[in-house]
Amino acid sequence: MRTRTLISGLAVGVATAALIAGTASAGPAASSEASPGQRAAQAGTRQVVGVAKHEKDRVPAIGRRWAAAWTTGDTRDLARLYTKDAVYTDRAVNLVFRGPEGVEEWETGSHQLIENLRFEATGGFRGRDGVVVEGVFSGHIVGAPRPFAVPLVTVLRLRDDLIQSSNDYYNRTEILSDSGLPADWTPPGS
Repeated sequence: MRTRTLISGLAVGVATAALIAGTASAGPAASSEASPGQRAAQAGTRQVVGVAKHEKDRVPAIGRRWAAAWTTGDTRDLARLYTKDAVYTDRAVNLVFRGPEGVEEWETGSHQLIENLRFEATGGFRGRDGVVVEGVFSGHIVGAPRPFAVPLVTVLRLRDDLIQSSNDYYNRTEILSDSGLPADWTPPGS
C-alpha cells in the first residue's frame, strides 16, 4: 500500500500488517502475470499453509464468526454480531453504516455488487477490547472480466462480546486492477 496514514492504538498493528500484506513478494511460485493483489493473496495463502500453518487457528472466535457471516446467504447473520449503536466503516470506499440495520444494508449491497463474495480469515489477535482479523477478500464484481483476491485487515472494537465498531482496510485499486476494471470505475447507478 502506498498511502501513509497516521493512526493510533490497536490500528497501528493493523496498518503494519496491511503494509506487509500489500507489499509482500509472492516469491518464485507466483506467476509474473499475476496482479499485485493476486500475488499478495497467494503469499497470504502460502503463509497459512506453510510457515505459519497454525496462524488461522489463532483468529479469535468473534473474528471467525464475523468472517463466516460474510459468506452466508442470510445478511442478518452479520448484523446479529453488532451492538444496537454499532458503526461499520469501510475505509477503502469511505462509507459508514450505523446499527445492525446499516450493517445488513452494507452486506446486502456488497453481495449485489460482488458475486461469490468471500472473506477467508488467515490470522488475527485479540486485545482487551478489540480484535484484528487478517484475511483474503475475494469475489467477482458483476460485469467485470475477472475475479479478484486481495488482502484485507479488519479492526473490531467490542462491547459485551458484540461488535461496537468495525473498520475494513484493503486496497480498492487492487480490487479494480485484479478485476480488469479501470481505476476510476464506479458501480452502475452511483
